Amino acid sequence: MIRLAAITFAMLALTGCSREEPQAPPPAAAEVASETTTNEMVEESVVVEQIDELEQDAASLAQAMAEEETVPEEPIVAAVAKPSVPKALERYQEGRHYTTLPVAQPTSAAPGQVEVAEVFWYGCPHCFTLEPFIQEWRLNGIPDDTIFVQIPASLNPSWQIHARLFYTAEALGKLEEVHPAIFREINVNRNPLNTKERMVEFFARFDVSEQAFTEAWDSFAVQTNLRRSDAQVKRFRLSGVPAVVVNGKYVTGADLAGGNKQLLEVINFLVEKEKRGG
Repeated sequence: MIRLAAITFAMLALTGCSREEPQAPPPAAAEVASETTTNEMVEESVVVEQIDELEQDAASLAQAMAEEETVPEEPIVAAVAKPSVPKALERYQEGRHYTTLPVAQPTSAAPGQVEVAEVFWYGCPHCFTLEPFIQEWRLNGIPDDTIFVQIPASLNPSWQIHARLFYTAEALGKLEEVHPAIFREINVNRNPLNTKERMVEFFARFDVSEQAFTEAWDSFAVQTNLRRSDAQVKRFRLSGVPAVVVNGKYVTGADLAGGNKQLLEVINFLVEKEKRGG
């Protein structure tokens, strides 16, 4: 079919070109016969050559068409504007940077707020190194509508003593003042603060008498807070510290986040995630 089309195209092309050429005066009769034979031979030769060229062009075209058929066409996809995704949403992933508790736990946050709870132990060196980052975040990086709470872990008897020390300082109204100092006393000065005598001597530096300390230490409020924090830590399914629990739902830490600085970024991400509805 391609050869027939090429021949037809050649004949049409020759016919078209011949119509545009000026006609020569009629030759003599004797010359007509010889010239007719000669012209017919020449025209036939020219036609054959042009047909061959057209056939070659047609063959090339057919080959190109065959190649186009063998190459699958890429589907034409309409450009659809995708909603922009914050970089943080692409960067932090569940199971890698944080985990989700099977059941969300109650928090102290009011409606519209998100709670960030730091679970720690005063004797933990990792908690000690994290503390300056937490304090800086509380001053300059905490998101709006976010409340921060600290929960001392009491996973064993030695930890329970320090958890009770935390709530005693809170009951005395000295927590903000002595909290970083307790970390330094244990981790830098190597004073374990694991006996009442050591603790009384330490609090005396902050104008707290032995009697005031003892009353707070034995108070019902401290005992109640201690039992409550112990139950919270168990519900969080924690086996170590430091750990951060966002709105009673998401658990992360410096080990998951990749460092103390990165942990603060993950915390902010989880806060925003919770504000969006999780």
